[in-house]
Amino acid sequence: MTISTTTISKSYSGDGSTHSFAYDFPIFAEGDLTVIIRSSAGTETVKTKDTHYIVTGAGVSTGGTVLFKYNTGTSSDAHYSSTDYRPASGETVVIRSELSNTQSMNLVANDPFPAETLETNMDKIVRMVQQHDEELGRSIKLSRTNTITSSEFTENASTRASKTLGFDSSGDLATVADYLPAGGDSALFKFATSTTDSDPGSGVIRLNHATIASATILYVDDLEYNGTDVSAWVQSWDDVSANPTNRGRIRLSKAGVLDTWHVFKISSALVDASGYTKVNLTYVDGSGTFAADDKIWISFAASGEDGVSAGYFYKFDTGTSDTDPGAGEIAFNHGTYSSVTAIYIDDADQHGVSTQADTITWDDSTALDRGVLHIVDINDKTTYAKFKINGSATDASGYNKLAVSHIVSNNTFSAADELSIQFTRTGNDGAAPGYLYSFDNSTSDADPGAGELRLNNGTYASATAIYIDDSDANGVDISTDLLAWDDSTSTIRGFVHIVDRDDPTTYARFKITGASTDASGYVKLAVAHLSSSNTFSAADRLSVHFTMTGLKGDTGATGATGSTAGTSGLGMTWNSSTSDADPGAGKIAFNHGTLSSVSVLYVDDADDAGADISTFVQSWDDVTNTVAKGYVQITKEGTTGTYALFKVSGAVTDASGYNKVAVTHVVSNGSFSNEDGVGVQFVQSGADSDMTSFTLAGTSGSNQTITNGNTVTIAAGTNITTTGGSTDTVTIACTLDDPIAMSIALGG
Repeated sequence: MTISTTTISKSYSGDGSTHSFAYDFPIFAEGDLTVIIRSSAGTETVKTKDTHYIVTGAGVSTGGTVLFKYNTGTSSDAHYSSTDYRPASGETVVIRSELSNTQSMNLVANDPFPAETLETNMDKIVRMVQQHDEELGRSIKLSRTNTITSSEFTENASTRASKTLGFDSSGDLATVADYLPAGGDSALFKFATSTTDSDPGSGVIRLNHATIASATILYVDDLEYNGTDVSAWVQSWDDVSANPTNRGRIRLSKAGVLDTWHVFKISSALVDASGYTKVNLTYVDGSGTFAADDKIWISFAASGEDGVSAGYFYKFDTGTSDTDPGAGEIAFNHGTYSSVTAIYIDDADQHGVSTQADTITWDDSTALDRGVLHIVDINDKTTYAKFKINGSATDASGYNKLAVSHIVSNNTFSAADELSIQFTRTGNDGAAPGYLYSFDNSTSDADPGAGELRLNNGTYASATAIYIDDSDANGVDISTDLLAWDDSTSTIRGFVHIVDRDDPTTYARFKITGASTDASGYVKLAVAHLSSSNTFSAADRLSVHFTMTGLKGDTGATGATGSTAGTSGLGMTWNSSTSDADPGAGKIAFNHGTLSSVSVLYVDDADDAGADISTFVQSWDDVTNTVAKGYVQITKEGTTGTYALFKVSGAVTDASGYNKVAVTHVVSNGSFSNEDGVGVQFVQSGADSDMTSFTLAGTSGSNQTITNGNTVTIAAGTNITTTGGSTDTVTIACTLDDPIAMSIALGG
């Protein structure tokens, strides 16, 4: 065949279901392919022909297919395997042409010389060249115009260990030696294992602790390894003054290796000692240990200056006592942040700047929540706590106490953590749309207290009175206004809207339905519930707003004569509630939504006109009648076809403000809607009779006294029969056809 392509590999993405992958270059035998699976993590695994896959197309110039085996089909299928080897999603399939570097053609003198044999072997050689060219293309090499004396290096494995590959001073390949700098601002020293606070010696450094991770001071000689004075450079390491606990970072690296190093923060100002410098450190991380006289590269990188802080700079104190937490520190009164109610903040921040005059004003807003305090760990922004300032700030001795409530927090602060303290003030309360009061959850008819109001029922839908103090929460006497809230001549005098000022979703709305009463120190408002949402809690701050209805208008012209079919009885309003409770002023309700299932009527003590009907309703059970004490008919006003008739079948119960009437449904038609006007008519039944006895007198014999409950027996005689009927009738019949004989038999 001819070789017309330079392609030696194909790559595909697996999906867990595809098992057939094509290659478009020639191979001479199935074994000339190498199949590699690369995982998403970069791990490469060479697969085995006939175990994991089969190959088609060997000897074909256009290529063929690699078929991975999987467990679909039968064991006779070439691709079948009890294990599924299809490449998974995230895996990469790489199919490569990889011929062995051998030559199997043997030309014998004077034997035939087939052109196909020669061409095949030449084709293999071309493919081998292409394979090598592809590998060289993935190698590091000099450009065609560049030169190098030697690309060899002579260091053995132990010498090369932990070093990097580079070039020596001649530009030839070599491992990096210890005379190369470690990066950044660097200088070379020797290491001393002693830990004393003294000059470590010319070109030498030492730490104040044998355990490197526990070291807090580095002692650096004024001269570096080669005798150059570097003291000015070393003493510049603390120049960043606006980042006091992280002036910069130094890295100690063992020369010539990559696996031994340690990093520290410069945590405060340096000390210039006699012939050496003391560097205060905080350990960060590292690897390995240093031995005596090890060559050590010190590299230094300065930190940036702190930017302008978004808040005051403090440190955290884990104490929870009500005391000054210490200079530049802040503390909470509880270790569980959701339970914190007070924060103790020192009068000065970490820079020594007085903050007291500012922090004492953090309660100045007139809003209930004076502002929000946000505390963030400067070195770990995921650690924070957020609080509302909900009370007064107290000036204690050397610190302020802030009354707070928890909003949200994440993680916890540790002792001495560096914190940013940010405060956002809440705007002052705006003008209230109504009078400001506090809620009293008592329901008794009494003065609720200065600036407070209460309802006469804990169930707002059943409240019929509001008791409101003469003075609002600001101490202003508004009783004159309150007593005017019933001045409208309309049936509904106005509307009272009560809203929780801190949660507008909590409210109650009532209509004023009667006269207001001037009690001692408070006003009683006669109301009926309209709507409400949620319930108020004790001491909730309320806005009480009143809207008066217009006065009743002049009587209009007399209209056309209406239907003569009026509604008789008491005028009332039907309430759709089925609860055993006062249905409301002038209202009647049933104990069941289905009229035929009603067994109790709830009748308010007053009708729609405000007249007291309780005595009348309580007389509905006065009659002694075992069947029905009377009949109650409720008819919808203007729609006489909508009614319900009940018989009073039990006692009437005098409840608080209403009566409960035991009834049995007789007949009904249509249905009532909430707030329908209805006529309520009652008709009393006759009383049961009270006979004790009576006397039967005969024409002969003695008279018979029949006692109540006894049975009268009418006896038959000769040719006379008596028969009792089913309708209280007794029939007396003569069996004689002769009238004279019948007359004689009857005593005629």
